[in-house]
Amino acid sequence: MRLRDAAAASHATASAARDTSHLALVSQRESLDDFLDEASEMLAAASNVHDLCSVGDITGEFELEVADASARHDEAVAAVAISADHLRDRSRQLRRAEKMVERVDLDRARVDARGEQRMNDDLSTRRR
Repeated sequence: MRLRDAAAASHATASAARDTSHLALVSQRESLDDFLDEASEMLAAASNVHDLCSVGDITGEFELEVADASARHDEAVAAVAISADHLRDRSRQLRRAEKMVERVDLDRARVDARGEQRMNDDLSTRRR
């Protein structure tokens, strides 16, 4: 049970990290989109090649940040998939262990019932 609980906690942590990385990715994309909306004004106001290059450089930086955020999100998604597999494995192990305990309890109850039946049979035959 503890292994399953640990796997569940790990999965919850990985899911939270995935959600956080998704929000960061969305934020980076929105920042890029906002800059691109403003870039047309910057390009129109550019008076030399240096101004044009700076717009390209800033765009490149935003694209790199989006690429980094996307890579982090992909890693987080992979971590969630791995933790989900571990959680399923631990849940299966727990169900198997619970079934084994049930079988042992049933077998023990059968043996006890047979023993009691034999004892009652022996007692009833002695009384006669």
